[in-house]
Amino acid sequence: MNFLAHCDLADDAATAWAATPHQRDGLLAGAVIGDFVKGTIAADWPTALRAGVRLHRKIDALSNRNDAISETCSRFPQPLRRFAPIFVDILADHWLSLSWPQHHPYDLGDFAQECYHALDEYREYLDPRGQRFVAYMVQENLLSQFHQWVHVEQALRSVLRRLDKTDDFDQANAAMRSLVRPGYADFETYYPQLSGAFLSWNAFDAIATNS
Repeated sequence: MNFLAHCDLADDAATAWAATPHQRDGLLAGAVIGDFVKGTIAADWPTALRAGVRLHRKIDALSNRNDAISETCSRFPQPLRRFAPIFVDILADHWLSLSWPQHHPYDLGDFAQECYHALDEYREYLDPRGQRFVAYMVQENLLSQFHQWVHVEQALRSVLRRLDKTDDFDQANAAMRSLVRPGYADFETYYPQLSGAFLSWNAFDAIATNS
C-alpha cells in the first residue's frame, strides 16, 4: 500500500480498536513513518507511534500474500512484473482517491489535514530524508491529490529513480494507465480484506504482549 491507503487503513484500525485520539494520531503518523524505519522499532518511542509502525508492517505483510493483489500484479507485462507490487501500491492510492466518497462520509481533504497534523506531532522521529519527504507531502497536499494522474506519475518517477530504472518510465506508466479500469475490481476485492484484518489483530495488544 502507498501512503493514502496506509493512512486510511490506520484510521480503520483506530476505529476497530476503539483508539483514543492520541492513539489514533500515532497510528496515522506510523502509517507514513513506517516507510522510513527499518529493523527494530526503538523501545523508547511513544507506544502509539510504535503501534502505528507495527500496523504499517502488518499491512505490508498482508498485502504481500493477498491473492487479489497478486492477480493485479500478474496483469503487468512480464518485463515489469518484478516491480509490479510497487506499481500496484501506487495505483491503490489512485483507486482509493477516486472512490473515496463511496468508502467514507467525510471529505478526503479534511482527512489529509488530520494526517498532516499527526505527522507534525511525531516529526522528530523521522530521519532527515523522511522529514524532507513529509514537508513535500504537506506542501503539495499529496494525500488528497492522487485522483490526478500527474501525482501518480510523480510517484512512479520517484520509485523508478530509486530502483535505477528511469528508462522504464514510459512502459510502466502505460501499463499502469491500462490497468486503471480492470485493476479496480481487484482493489475492491482486496481492500476490504485488509481493513477487516484488524478486527482480529491489534498492534497495541501485540506490543503489550511483546509478540
